[in-house]
Amino acid sequence: MDTADNERINGGEKYPAGISMSDGSTVYKDTKDLYLDELYNTEEDNREIEKVKKNIMTKRDKRVISLLWVLNAAVFAFLGIYLALSGSADEYEPIKEEARFEAEEGYQGYYDSTEIFADTLAPKYSETEYPEGIIEGLKPLYSENSDTVGWLRIEGMNVDHVLLQTENNDDYLRTTFHGDYYVGGSIFMDYRNKVSKKRGGLSKNTILYGHYLMNQRGMFSDLDKYMDVEYYKEHPVIELTTLYNSYQWKIIGCFLGAINEEDDNGLFYFWYDKFSDENTMGFANEVAFRSYFINPAVDVQPTDKFLTLSTCSHLLDIGGMVNARCVIVARLVRDGESAEVDVSQAYKNTNQRMPQLWYDLKGIENPYAHYAIWDAYA
Repeated sequence: MDTADNERINGGEKYPAGISMSDGSTVYKDTKDLYLDELYNTEEDNREIEKVKKNIMTKRDKRVISLLWVLNAAVFAFLGIYLALSGSADEYEPIKEEARFEAEEGYQGYYDSTEIFADTLAPKYSETEYPEGIIEGLKPLYSENSDTVGWLRIEGMNVDHVLLQTENNDDYLRTTFHGDYYVGGSIFMDYRNKVSKKRGGLSKNTILYGHYLMNQRGMFSDLDKYMDVEYYKEHPVIELTTLYNSYQWKIIGCFLGAINEEDDNGLFYFWYDKFSDENTMGFANEVAFRSYFINPAVDVQPTDKFLTLSTCSHLLDIGGMVNARCVIVARLVRDGESAEVDVSQAYKNTNQRMPQLWYDLKGIENPYAHYAIWDAYA
């Protein structure tokens, strides 16, 4: 999509209405459609159709041409719907093909900026004013969208995304990196978190949000696989590159979290980002208490920092209402520490604490209802 298209959409003047059959370009109109599910003939389309009609020699030829137009329309209609539902997620594919970590002091950098979007981003790349100290490989993304704050990746999983951040947690719920509407939105960092040039200059808890897309892959749809300890053993490390530094994180737990105090008499506020070092062990213990698995080989210290990934879970839905989150928590690999994880000690947690709503739906008593609630600021 070119700059003019973006201005039409972002300015609220025109909205995508369909696809031109003559050249495949997007056609716009004044009202917004959720999906590109119609074809609109432009004046150029009509001229082309008239040319075809003049050259038709027989009724049989006319029938063939008509059939081809019907097939053409069907193909473009399908593509329009497909792109609106899932294709926008694939806009990152050109990045993913090149997005592989480079070896420099063991773990630095992300990808070669000269190979990514070389043709389409060259003008913006040279004109953009970059933050001092930005990783060279992230410049093409930043030049395209200055909300870029990094990149998230989990080896061997369908988690390989650019990270965005604005002054709220709403802007990218249904918006792609390029500003288009998409039901899956983007992966974004909590607006309260800070990205610092200083190595390790991170919030106590860096929180990332992404949608769970039912019956699809993409965004955070794979996170619920961590409910299986065997899956965790295959993917125990998260890679996060901010604008200025690259980090690795060892996963310490996956749990089901309630999002409403009315649904949980011991609500765990896993989205707090500024709790003290003194209260760190309480946070870590709460994660382990609720996690589907436990790995004693990954310890936690009071000065550790955390990375939290949150997505919707439909396990506690009532009447179509999403009442829970699937949450992954990892702690930062310390300076001088190996990122290797001994997963041989990991085991399934058979006594995990679930949200109150889970017990209510099953009609059983919550054995942990009387337990103290973790206080982020105690």
